[in-house]
Amino acid sequence: MKKKEHNKKASKKINKLYIIIPIIALIAIIVVAIMFVAQNNIDYEIEQVGEYKYLKLYENGKYGIIDRNGNTLIQPQYEQINIPNPSKPIFICYEDEQKTKVLNDKNEQLFKKYEQVLPLIFKEFTTEVPFEKSVLQYKKDGKYGLIDFSGNEITAAKYDSIESLSYKEGCLIVKQNDKVGLINIKGKEIIKPEYYSIAADGYYNEETKYKAVGFVVCNRTNEGYRYGYINSKGEKVLEPIYNSIQRVTEIIDDNNVYLMVEKNGQAGLTKNKDIIVECQNEEIEYNRKNQVFAIKKALKYGVIDISGNSILPIEYDDIWFISENINVKKGEETYIYTAKGEKIENTEYSAIIETEDKQFKITIKNEKYGIVYSNNIETVKNKYQYIEHAFDDYFIVTEDEKVGVLNNLGEEKIGFNYSVIQKVKNTNVLQAINTDTKIIDFYNKNMKKIYTVSDATVYSEDDYIKIVSDNDRKYFDKEGKELSNKEIYKSNKLFAKSKDGKWGFVDNNDNVIVENKYDMVTEFNEYGFAGIRLDQKWGVVDRDGNVIVEPKYEKIDWVEPEFVNKYCKLNFGYGFEYYTDEI
Repeated sequence: MKKKEHNKKASKKINKLYIIIPIIALIAIIVVAIMFVAQNNIDYEIEQVGEYKYLKLYENGKYGIIDRNGNTLIQPQYEQINIPNPSKPIFICYEDEQKTKVLNDKNEQLFKKYEQVLPLIFKEFTTEVPFEKSVLQYKKDGKYGLIDFSGNEITAAKYDSIESLSYKEGCLIVKQNDKVGLINIKGKEIIKPEYYSIAADGYYNEETKYKAVGFVVCNRTNEGYRYGYINSKGEKVLEPIYNSIQRVTEIIDDNNVYLMVEKNGQAGLTKNKDIIVECQNEEIEYNRKNQVFAIKKALKYGVIDISGNSILPIEYDDIWFISENINVKKGEETYIYTAKGEKIENTEYSAIIETEDKQFKITIKNEKYGIVYSNNIETVKNKYQYIEHAFDDYFIVTEDEKVGVLNNLGEEKIGFNYSVIQKVKNTNVLQAINTDTKIIDFYNKNMKKIYTVSDATVYSEDDYIKIVSDNDRKYFDKEGKELSNKEIYKSNKLFAKSKDGKWGFVDNNDNVIVENKYDMVTEFNEYGFAGIRLDQKWGVVDRDGNVIVEPKYEKIDWVEPEFVNKYCKLNFGYGFEYYTDEI
């Protein structure tokens, strides 16, 4: 009998357990789902500008809007106009500094139910279009909220102000009751409004851009300003108790945040929430080349790696980095170590600099530069003022204030006739400049001279180099092979071509469409217009070769003017540009 009762009790326990386990599993699933939804709300996509359909027009001191064909959509009658997204027909028109209205491409007023609608302008321009490209702020009953470009309310009008956040597109600083917080363009709260100020940490990854940027938050206390840190997911990493916080932006790691912090005048280092180095040091400085930190404590220096492990003890009187070497001084003696803390014994050089090609190294001895193979066989003696690796086995070398190119054996490949020699960005092409004559010689990857020009502008595009002077234009690939304009502008109908020093346009079959009578022309732009210059005056032709403006604009002194119909683009940088015929 007792055994049966025991079995019944055990059975009830098992049944309860079978019930509890699914409940726990369900709770876990719900928690994970909530976390997933919350994270998805934090994540957002930055709207990209597709085709530039709408452009700002300037006439008689007023602004309007034209389309990509130069047709006037909004007459120039406003003190200013902002186009938050040039691919969308939303225009913020300023009748004065305070009064604005929103118009579309049919000149119809939008969002009339609000007191005011404004663009969100980037404080620091990090993109070509200096506005949030998918949201606007609206004002209602003296408060601000967010709407999208269709007028849908993203947030209620509950904020005292909304501003863009420098270097973090898609995040907005909101103020409530004299405290600031952070929301994203979906209206999701990332940081509660409980701080004196918020700033992005300045982190940037070429692949993920500003996605992993975190935030330095600040409170104002009786003792002064105190700083804390919140990561890109909105998680509080450090409480606001520090005198200063600076992210080590040179460490490219989206998942880990390294912060140099200062507390009570003493420097420390954290990795996420973990303390790597306590705030007990005078200075901490990161060396990107070697991926180590130099630490100064009690007037002595040492080195640690990014995990906090000691590479060199804090016992040296001075420290400096030359490429991959760590140079230290102790008393009157100087020592050289590798980035791993290995002492370089019996070296005759004060520094050995690695190059991209690991078989070559640049050496410094008595402040003179030379070259050795990786096995330390000297190939170029230390007699030059400066040497830097160009590419392959070529080196840019300075001697007696003149610059040339040597190979790894010290053989002269470009004579020492230039003021400057430098690589064209992201290419294996060198430009050699004589600053006295303004003559530029270009050399390909084999050190063969491919082009000589005077006073030119060089554009390094994704797949080619464009070199433009007052009366010529050339294209080369990234290795220095010359390209034709037909290879570059494959979708164009007409192409610039010179003959006997005069320029015109031909079609794909080299039939002359616009005769060669101009001193210079531009290629056709994305809008289908090209510039023509004669006697220092510019005019415009359309994509069919019709002259729509005879050369008359005299005040254009740049080599590549851009036109839309009769209007010329004036670009003052930082997103401030417009089109006008008042030149």
